[in-house]
Amino acid sequence: MPIFAYIAKDEKGNSVKGQETAGSEHELKTRLARKNLVIISIREVKKSGGIKLFGSKIKTSELVIFCKQLATMIKGGVPLLRAVSSIADETRNPLFKITLDEISRYVKSGESLSDGFKRFPRLFSPLFISIVAAGERVGSLDTMLERLSYYLQARDRLNKKIVAALTYPAFIIVAFAGATLVITLFLVPRFRTIYSGFGAKLPFITQIVFSFSDLMIKNIGYLILITSIVSILVYKYFIKSVWGKRIIDGVALAIPLFGEVFKNAALSKFARTLATLLSQGIPIVTSLELVNKASENVVIEEAITKVKNLIMDGESIPESLRKAKIFPSLMIQMVSVGVESGSLPELLDKTADFYEDRVSDFVATLTTLIEPILIVSLGIVMGIVIVALYMPIFMLSQAAGGG
Repeated sequence: MPIFAYIAKDEKGNSVKGQETAGSEHELKTRLARKNLVIISIREVKKSGGIKLFGSKIKTSELVIFCKQLATMIKGGVPLLRAVSSIADETRNPLFKITLDEISRYVKSGESLSDGFKRFPRLFSPLFISIVAAGERVGSLDTMLERLSYYLQARDRLNKKIVAALTYPAFIIVAFAGATLVITLFLVPRFRTIYSGFGAKLPFITQIVFSFSDLMIKNIGYLILITSIVSILVYKYFIKSVWGKRIIDGVALAIPLFGEVFKNAALSKFARTLATLLSQGIPIVTSLELVNKASENVVIEEAITKVKNLIMDGESIPESLRKAKIFPSLMIQMVSVGVESGSLPELLDKTADFYEDRVSDFVATLTTLIEPILIVSLGIVMGIVIVALYMPIFMLSQAAGGG
């Protein structure tokens, strides 16, 4: 729903300013009139369906703190409405503050907390809402919120490890591309101007570098335009399409070196999410449907859908995982033991820890593995350019010395 900023006057004539979400301007006017406020002005600020407001967004760390604070206050006997309102007053994020204020209003009108979250589907995931609803259903909302904060924290930690694994090589590659572009567009033309005055035949490698530089300089505008158009088309019709995402996710899992970390991260998320849902008493089929939405990988989603369908057809959970042909034997064995012992959530958590540790090990050794490769590659390219630019000088010096 849209977010409106308003200015009004109360019964005493004092100016009142605020921001609220409403289905329309008319709905907000009716709501304010019930509070005996005389409206001076109303304007739409931002649609609350969007993630950003005033350059801010709701971070996972903020959701973690919110869950912990709310769990603590409920456990301490603070009424739910008062607890949510108190957290909203202390929240510095404008979007989160407005959202919590609106949720407080919905709770005050008789809705449940999970129903309030449902009104903001772009801010709170179906999994988040389902866990809160489960807590309300069984009367242990504080316990559920603590479990939810643990889950969000673990997932955020894993995502940061993946980002860390990709940031270093990405930075090196971008720096390398930038240095190559500067040399090609600015340094090489200067050498070409110097050598053109000698009239001597240039070495083959120097001619190649000069030709490449000429090609870049003459067509830089076209290259930028074509690259931009191709990038937009690829993003719109490939990356954002279902079939394109499936190809990308499949390739991501098969990439040498990085494919293993993506798969371990996906397995960790699957196990952690399923453990969180099952521990709250959510049925296995419903849990798998929610896990499917949170998997963030089409290949994994298709495997989870297959597992869910097999379970609905009467197959056991371990056998369903085995038939999906993507889950490793270690996970299947852990699930099998968990089903037999009645401690499936606990063993899934341990499995998630195992795969998360594998991601951590990869990140820890990534620099050692990839730094020499990147440095050698950079050195080879820079060496070729330097040789190409300075070889004519050496040849002229030798010719002059021989003369």
